[in-house]
Amino acid sequence: MSRIRSNQRRVKDSIKKEPVVHWKKLALTSFSSLALLVATVSGLWTLNQSLSIKHWDVYASTPLKTDIEHALNAMQELDFWHARPTLLRTQLLRSVPDLADIQIQRQLPNSLIIHVTPRQPIALWLNKSTSNKTIPQLYLVDEHGIAYRARKHGEASDLPVLRMQQEKLVAACQWLATLKKEQPQWFARSSELFAAHDGWKLNLVAGQQWQIPFGSRGIKNIAKLSNILQQPRWHAGNWRVDTRLENRWFLRPARHEGVI
Repeated sequence: MSRIRSNQRRVKDSIKKEPVVHWKKLALTSFSSLALLVATVSGLWTLNQSLSIKHWDVYASTPLKTDIEHALNAMQELDFWHARPTLLRTQLLRSVPDLADIQIQRQLPNSLIIHVTPRQPIALWLNKSTSNKTIPQLYLVDEHGIAYRARKHGEASDLPVLRMQQEKLVAACQWLATLKKEQPQWFARSSELFAAHDGWKLNLVAGQQWQIPFGSRGIKNIAKLSNILQQPRWHAGNWRVDTRLENRWFLRPARHEGVI
């Protein structure tokens, strides 16, 4: 009987010791995995920092180049992860309003090459909805009708002024873009554009004013009107013109009453 008890004791002892060995192996494996993970993360962080942006080449006009460099210097992180070209492009388009588009090329290890497409203003918008209503703010507007920033103090902008609600800006700027493309001489003489209930009212130099219908008919009227005003009878004068009616136009001297 003593042998049987002795064997039972050995079996029990071996059963108890096996889990201890198993957990030691598991702990050792876990520690090794954790150490490998820490080493990997540390290596990636070091590589990420070593590839941080230290300098860049910006191909743009001096004022726009200054704005881009100021935006880059203001960014808290320019390591490899935070300086991805797609991410930087989004951030710069958001922070530099004079950018229409920007192409960014990463040059390893620490450089950026930046090519810029500047936004071109086509008009100034008199925004009467600003907080200081006694001094309406002038905004630069591009051909897509986007009022992208306020005009800076002392900034020269020889552009027509849009006097209308913001919802009219897209149509007005498309109209002006067509005028600039097809009749640049008249665009250069434009001073103000109003949105009436039945068409555009364009003020030009020397007291001249055109009243043009909205839509494609108004664009066609511009070309016809330009041809008329080139004729000897009309060429030397300054005129107020109303082309809103389909079957009859009105022309009169800019500083006199009466229809011709």
